[in-house]
Amino acid sequence: MKNQWSQMPFVLRRKILLTYLAGIASIAVSLVIFIATADRILLALGGIIFVASLVLGKSLWSIAARGQYEVVEGICTGVSTPMLRRYRKIQLMDELGTERTLLLSKTAKFQIGARYRFYFQKGSRPAIGNDYLDATLSTNSFLGYEALEDTVSLDGEMGSRK
Repeated sequence: MKNQWSQMPFVLRRKILLTYLAGIASIAVSLVIFIATADRILLALGGIIFVASLVLGKSLWSIAARGQYEVVEGICTGVSTPMLRRYRKIQLMDELGTERTLLLSKTAKFQIGARYRFYFQKGSRPAIGNDYLDATLSTNSFLGYEALEDTVSLDGEMGSRK
């Protein structure tokens, strides 16, 4: 188990840890408020959130431990936000020159020219053809992303950001 933990990508380890910590924080806050005010409903809701975070954390652990995730890596060549949508279109170019479009949350910040690595759950990305439906239905398949150190300058030379 310790060996599996150390072999997981940092992004997935962080997501698992934060999921468990959110559940622990939820039950702890609910318990403190219950002791202070005897609010049983809030305690029950905190307990439900705690159990849900345990289930989600276990699910993320099994995905990461079994390697049931896909990695998409490339250089960001464009970022656009369609009007009235909750997602961004991220254009990536991989090392072979293939361009891919990812639909991700508006909250994530990306820089054009920076290299990124994205993690998706295997086999759960639906492709309906409608951008809005694809973005909505694929929200649970996106596991996280990380910015890599290598960047490409405008003249095409590889460099290292420090």
